[in-house]
Amino acid sequence: MNNHRSLALFIVLLSLLFSTQAQVCVSHRIIIGEAPDNSLEGLDLAIAQSVAGIEFDVQFTRDGVPVLYHDSKLGEELLGESCPHGKAIRKLDFENINHQCFLTNGESLPLFRHALERLSSFKGHLFIDLKQKASDQFFIEMENSSLLSHPKLKFLSFKKRALRPLRKRWPNTRAILLSRYIPRGFFYDGVGFNKRLRLLAPFFGKIGKETALWTMNSRIDIEVARKKQVDFIITDQYDRCVEQVSGKN
Repeated sequence: MNNHRSLALFIVLLSLLFSTQAQVCVSHRIIIGEAPDNSLEGLDLAIAQSVAGIEFDVQFTRDGVPVLYHDSKLGEELLGESCPHGKAIRKLDFENINHQCFLTNGESLPLFRHALERLSSFKGHLFIDLKQKASDQFFIEMENSSLLSHPKLKFLSFKKRALRPLRKRWPNTRAILLSRYIPRGFFYDGVGFNKRLRLLAPFFGKIGKETALWTMNSRIDIEVARKKQVDFIITDQYDRCVEQVSGKN
């Protein structure tokens, strides 16, 4: 009996070391077509194209409203004479931003709940990148949506303090810790590395972690990610990534 158990354990370990799965290209900041990044227009295009994976960023205003935006401060690329450019989002109430700051396509700064509504029927991989610790409103909006039970939902963050409350409140949720310089993520479901740490990605994959490389845009970078057999290739060049991963290029 002990020999059988040892053999079974050996087979499981081999499968972890050598099993592979289809790599998934993920649209970074929902960059699709000519739409601005982190926009509802881009989200609509991505859903219409049935992309395999979508990633977008969430920031929080002073009064706790979750919005889609990458940087901590409002950038000069935003339109609107009254837009408080250069101000930190977390130090502004939503009303200081709403109808004053516009994306280049004319959208107001997109609300997280509007993204959730659009994603209700999305079947692909969904990555929500938390730039700060989530507000109460974020938890309420997630729990009022159907996406909390989405089988391919994952939360990303560079900040452990942003992921800890999610894992405590939703124990079954999958969390991926991002790293720039020092590899982290042993106690998370997955790791997200930039190009500097790409050599370490296969090791984390072999110990059962989901692995992602970002932001892989050039043909050389995408080929590197493909050869490293990471699970997810996060890219601004979604169509190019799909072509290379599928072997069409």
